[in-house]
Amino acid sequence: MHTMNAVKWTGVTVFLIGLLTMMAYSMYPLFYQNGESTVLFGMKLSVVLMSIGAAILIITMSIERYKDWKKMKEEISEEDLRP
Repeated sequence: MHTMNAVKWTGVTVFLIGLLTMMAYSMYPLFYQNGESTVLFGMKLSVVLMSIGAAILIITMSIERYKDWKKMKEEISEEDLRP
């Protein structure tokens, strides 16, 4: 259970780093006039980081939910589920 928690925090951290990168590169044109390619690179990088973070979170939560469902299914016998 502790590993899942660490993986979730890793996903959140990667997502937030992507968000901060996007914020930083969105302010880049305020300080440097000719930096379109740099801004595009920063935006691509931030979208990739946010996607990786979101994927980590989605996969981790799906695995955790599957384990809980499997555990619940083992605890409740089929006879208890029949009307």
